[in-house]
Amino acid sequence: MQTMSQVSKLFIFALIIFLGASSFASPTVDGKRLDAYRLEFKDAVTPVKYVFVHADGSPCCTTSNKEKPYILDITSSAPAKLASSAEIERLFKENFEVEIDNESLISTPNADYVVITMSRPAEYNKKYVPCAGGMGEERAYLLSITAGEVTVINRKFGGCGKHYRALRDSTVNGYEVSSSDPATKPVRFVLRGSTLVQQDGTSKESR
Repeated sequence: MQTMSQVSKLFIFALIIFLGASSFASPTVDGKRLDAYRLEFKDAVTPVKYVFVHADGSPCCTTSNKEKPYILDITSSAPAKLASSAEIERLFKENFEVEIDNESLISTPNADYVVITMSRPAEYNKKYVPCAGGMGEERAYLLSITAGEVTVINRKFGGCGKHYRALRDSTVNGYEVSSSDPATKPVRFVLRGSTLVQQDGTSKESR
């Protein structure tokens, strides 16, 4: 028969496990907040699916606010799980203005693909060489978003003289990244089934 001391220890152990699991659980957003976002963006020229929010679901973010940013799918059912990325959080902390380009969204049964763009004044990075006088540092990353998980799969979608566009027609679905340098050939990332791959067959990942 267990003593009171043993029971107390078991209770404390179970409580520690519960609290630990809770601390790692993703925050969620209720239906009222989701409805508010849907109403806000219902007349947007470009349909909005993803927005940056705080853990409580309130709008996020500015470079002066160091709270952890999350990505919310405003089309999901309540309670909606929030997705996060340590890399995106770091971008905000490094004084980048980060935006989600919902126009670039491509959805598949397994994942959504979307581009985030970011910029900051050149003086924040002493090693950065501006493309032209007065220009800041600009980047664009391609993300993969699944249930509660955000993965940066390409970090070379933007920058000096580099541009991306979504491809959506009967023959190809994906992205093309081109350069203002005519000697640089455009690179395409296309969907094969539900997988996004570089058109030459190499990995989609490019650091």
